[in-house]
Amino acid sequence: MRDRHRLTQRELARRLGVTQNYIPALEAGTRNPGPKLRQALMQLFECDFEDLFQVVMVNPLDHQEQVLRPEREAEAM
Repeated sequence: MRDRHRLTQRELARRLGVTQNYIPALEAGTRNPGPKLRQALMQLFECDFEDLFQVVMVNPLDHQEQVLRPEREAEAM
């Protein structure tokens, strides 16, 4: 999403008020943003949560992962 908006990691960090080192960790999935940062990202990029993050459910019995994909109204039509 950052690339689509033609932002450098430095510029995105500045706009979000985080350190420049946080952005590559966020993009690699080694850091998870808190609620305020998630909201700031969605507002900055004018998108939904699912457009930025992959939601995965893990079955506690067999530890199988399932990626949740949102149903879009446009896709349903």
